[in-house]
Amino acid sequence: MRKIILIILVLGVVFFGLVGCGTKNEFDIGKESNVEIAEKGVLLSIKENTLTKKGATLILKNDSNVEVQYGEPYEVEIKKDGKWYKINVELNFILPVYGLKSKESKEIKLNWENSYGELSAGDYRIIKSVDVENENGTFDRFYISAEFTIE
Repeated sequence: MRKIILIILVLGVVFFGLVGCGTKNEFDIGKESNVEIAEKGVLLSIKENTLTKKGATLILKNDSNVEVQYGEPYEVEIKKDGKWYKINVELNFILPVYGLKSKESKEIKLNWENSYGELSAGDYRIIKSVDVENENGTFDRFYISAEFTIE
């Protein structure tokens, strides 16, 4: 009898543990975003049929006449009542810099599950920074985005 009760208790703990690990994600939504999007000939989109609640593959396309640089960092923002908001999470990235020549495209695979978790239903955008080198060796930074909806 004790064995049966112990097994029932263990199964109950496992069951409630699994139920508690559902995919619904409640974000700590931060302040309204102040990021200004300025594509300047560099486009960001989501590759068809790659978007999931856990990640996506981006297509970064340089339609400008100059080489640009970009890195690993990105942010995901959520849209509420027609405005974009930051999502308060801790983000960690490696910091290499990649070049993207004029008229070149690259695919970037993202898995945001470790930082943002599985995204719940809503409207989102991914933001990446892009740098362009000036003639004097300094860089100008601008931001690009790709909007998407999780159903």
